[in-house]
Amino acid sequence: MRGYGVSKLLVCTVVAAAYLEAHGSVAEYELVFTGDWSAETHPTDFPSGNPHFSGLIGGTHRGDVRFWEIGQIATVGIENVAERGRKDELIDEVTASIQQGSAWSLINENGISPSPGSRTITFDISSTHPLVSIVTMIAPSPDWFVGVSALDLRDEGQWRDEVLVDLVPYDAGTDSGVTFGSRNSDTVPREVISHIAGFPFEDIPPMGTFAFRLLSVTDPLLADINGDGQVDGLDIDPFVEVLLSGPYQPEADMNEDQVVNGLDVDPFVAAVVGGTQPIPEPSTLLLCVIVLGIVGGWRKWGA
Repeated sequence: MRGYGVSKLLVCTVVAAAYLEAHGSVAEYELVFTGDWSAETHPTDFPSGNPHFSGLIGGTHRGDVRFWEIGQIATVGIENVAERGRKDELIDEVTASIQQGSAWSLINENGISPSPGSRTITFDISSTHPLVSIVTMIAPSPDWFVGVSALDLRDEGQWRDEVLVDLVPYDAGTDSGVTFGSRNSDTVPREVISHIAGFPFEDIPPMGTFAFRLLSVTDPLLADINGDGQVDGLDIDPFVEVLLSGPYQPEADMNEDQVVNGLDVDPFVAAVVGGTQPIPEPSTLLLCVIVLGIVGGWRKWGA
């Protein structure tokens, strides 16, 4: 610790703690989207042609952002999904939130055509951004859609094993049509997003389900650099040694690119966070070296 005053070490510790807080565990989920919409299950005004659900679009995020919510005015992104099945604007909204730090990942997958049918996708979600929002257009329709808004996949700090969501119809409040085949009729001024309980959805079952199932959580033992069977602060010293000048070790090659460099820092720190033991105080400075190294441009080592 030579060359570090108390104040500098304190600042370093705060930076390291903030970095750890921003890199939590990562879970992989399977989402089975089942569309039950058919002339048999939902006979009222059932459209001819190609009844379907447009592509799935959404993202994982924190609680300080909502891409859509009952009682709110629809964004341009939600409007275009609900009216035309168009994703571009909502992709831009999610991407902007990712860049701002309030969202973590984009979910952009195909839908179901025709309905009924099903589609299975997988996606990753971080414990720092544990909410998921996804929508898909009921097509054809004026501005109707199904989906989930800010669904929390964690319960008391633990990833939920399974979550089943019944899909009910919502009105985006941007078109005044009342039947599946209504001509475009912009709602001026716009109304808020609402659940549709009346025509043509009276007394009907859900239009489908979203079934979320936990597949895996990031395995912290990938970062067991010192080989003691657990991942904790004791792995930081040997990781830094390998990172700076040590021989190649597969355990330290966190992104599996056959080289240990600055690109392994993010997954290593995330794995340490997922460990069961606290980081020992003597290693706090070394963790800070990693963090400050990122800030100082260690990532160029991967070039």
